[in-house]
Amino acid sequence: MTESPYKSQLDLAKLAALEAGKIIRSYNSTAVAGRSNNSATVCIKSGVDLVTEADTHVEKVITEMIKKAFPEDVIVGEEDQAECPKGGQGEAFPAKGSIWCVDPIDGTTNFVHNYPFVAVSIGYIHDSIPRVGVVYNPFTDSLYEAAEGSGVGTLLNGEPVRVDSVATSIKDCLLVNNIGHCRDLDFADESTARVNKWLRAGLRGYRASGSAAQNLAHVASGQVSCYYEHGYGGPWDVCAGMVLVKEAGGVVWDPSQGVGVDLQMLFGKGSVCAGGRKVVEDVLEVAGKPTFTF
Repeated sequence: MTESPYKSQLDLAKLAALEAGKIIRSYNSTAVAGRSNNSATVCIKSGVDLVTEADTHVEKVITEMIKKAFPEDVIVGEEDQAECPKGGQGEAFPAKGSIWCVDPIDGTTNFVHNYPFVAVSIGYIHDSIPRVGVVYNPFTDSLYEAAEGSGVGTLLNGEPVRVDSVATSIKDCLLVNNIGHCRDLDFADESTARVNKWLRAGLRGYRASGSAAQNLAHVASGQVSCYYEHGYGGPWDVCAGMVLVKEAGGVVWDPSQGVGVDLQMLFGKGSVCAGGRKVVEDVLEVAGKPTFTF
């Protein structure tokens, strides 16, 4: 079996994700009226975008583990616990060096509402390309992992998984589509019009989970056929999942740039469509290129 040149980073990412999962479950140990016991410490970052003390606690633990093992690496975290660089909207990541992308709780709103689509997302980038991805859902105990050059592709709890190879068009596609936190009226109109196009084209099934990392993991494991989102929150949402999907035989494209254009690591909100090549092509052709800019 081939050993990935990024095995050390993969091993650390798995350890950190599992440790993060223990912390997340500890906050969720008591539910009151359908909400986790962390609900009283919810803060609003902006609009309907939430953050909890669990997010910052988990990110701090993960970043400390990374700093101890790889002290020279850069860490980009969602909740500002990583002392990381913050690029402007659409600004590219550095072309050289090692960067970690951490989302301690992707699906914070789900977490607040005790809805189990919650994921720890840890991605590792070397020379501007995501090389390692780990996504862990602590409530379903599902650990998704992949590393470039491993020779085993993507694993779910140690077993190989692949993207859905049956779906080749929108008519046999189970599509998951997050709409995110933006509530601009033009954005809302464009987003709902896009869903209407898919439905009119005969889409088999539509889902919205509220977690980009979980969506990408589900695509990589073939549990859903395709994931589309215009306006995901930041690179920490998609970095790890990109590796999972690609190592599982899929593509990860940028709808704002057109069919066939690979998603790049940029700061700020972005657009993503992931799945098997044929179904992604059809989903994008029906949707058309998004026009709303962030």
